[in-house]
Amino acid sequence: MRARHLATASALALTTALLAATPAPAQPSATTPPPGHRPVPARPAGHTEVPVEGGSARFATPPALLSALKARGVALADVDARGTVTPHHDSGGISLRIKGGAVTNSGGKVGGELRLADAGIALVNRTTKKVVKVTGFTVDLGQGTLRAQLNRGPRMTVGTFTRPAIASAIDTHAAALRMDTGITVTAAAAAKLNAALGTTGFSGGGPLLHARIEAALDRSVDLGTALNLGHRPPSADAGRRSAGVAGGEVPWEW
Repeated sequence: MRARHLATASALALTTALLAATPAPAQPSATTPPPGHRPVPARPAGHTEVPVEGGSARFATPPALLSALKARGVALADVDARGTVTPHHDSGGISLRIKGGAVTNSGGKVGGELRLADAGIALVNRTTKKVVKVTGFTVDLGQGTLRAQLNRGPRMTVGTFTRPAIASAIDTHAAALRMDTGITVTAAAAAKLNAALGTTGFSGGGPLLHARIEAALDRSVDLGTALNLGHRPPSADAGRRSAGVAGGEVPWEW
């Protein structure tokens, strides 16, 4: 009888030990994603598109081009979004509202795009009475190109510019992109403008416009992280140090 009790006690002890050694079913943690969940990879700093929330792009005709056009009887004027042409009455250039876009860090230089208001510039040949309306401007920051429509035709690249370094063009304190740069006319655009106006005032690779751009960026974004700017104090004259600026001020006249 005593042997039977000992055997029963030994069996119970063995069963208890085996149950204690069996791991409990895994409980899902608070951070475990649900079944079928696909993790979203984190976007690395410097590859974020920062929305543009407004601003302006101011264009002036370089003195050399202005003189060449005047000598050939070509005048410049404003054209509004409806296509109405208004002669200039001052030498202040033209300012277009920035209606949208985004800014990125593209290889350490400014990337993204700026879309400008539908208004633009008109060129009027007073001798032949021919008119060319240049509207629908977009600034391709990543390619360093200015695109526009000539007389509401297909959008084409009318000029190129040197892309500025992202660190010098962004004012983190003011949450703004600032650029001050010269734009040269492409050979294709020069040929189209000359043909449409019946003149020879434009030359491929020559000056087209001088642009001063100030784009307001989304203030809710940490620009230093989003654009991979590093920790540095904001520059008070970021735009003036942008690439493409040389030789001091450019007269603002048409």
